Amino acid sequence: MKELILKVTASKENYYLSILSDLLVAMLFLTLALKNSTSIAPMLALFIVGVIFFTFLEYAVHAWLFHKNHIAKVFIEGHKHHHQNPFSFDAMPFFMSFVIAFLLFFILQLFMDKSSAYALVGGITMGYFNYGIMHHIMHRREFLSPYWRYMQEFHFVHHKHQDKNMGITTDIWDRIFGTYYQWNEADLKGIDKLKKIKSKS
Repeated sequence: MKELILKVTASKENYYLSILSDLLVAMLFLTLALKNSTSIAPMLALFIVGVIFFTFLEYAVHAWLFHKNHIAKVFIEGHKHHHQNPFSFDAMPFFMSFVIAFLLFFILQLFMDKSSAYALVGGITMGYFNYGIMHHIMHRREFLSPYWRYMQEFHFVHHKHQDKNMGITTDIWDRIFGTYYQWNEADLKGIDKLKKIKSKS
């Protein structure tokens, strides 16, 4: 069973379907939030809060689920495959965005009105979409923006120091939790091996 899960999560088809489903789920939940609310501004604000909150989830899952030793080995082994092959197509099964989003919505709507829960979940899912796109681009394109070049190097250093620089879209949580690593020239040697500038994907 574990082998089958790893095979599915490493397929190119699942990878791109995952990115697409993340965007569709985010848009679906934002649409439901706006449709079920009489005021647009609070829904958009909650959506943005969800996007920002996801940056913490991004750090927590990467640092504590993918890199800490625990009983759910399938997460560790799946992520280990990415470290062994940075250009692989590793992603959760594409339908998991729908499953997790609706589960999260079910929990949140117990504590807030449905439109707010829709908006917050939509923002969290959009944050996940942002993360997926950024991680994809980091390994397959060259950044021109100084900030995103910094974030690209920040991430590539994680491939050399796997207990450091856990963020993808921001370094703030690494700074807060003490896993930030300021790299030097030696750390950047061989960095091109982690980038595929002319992608065939």
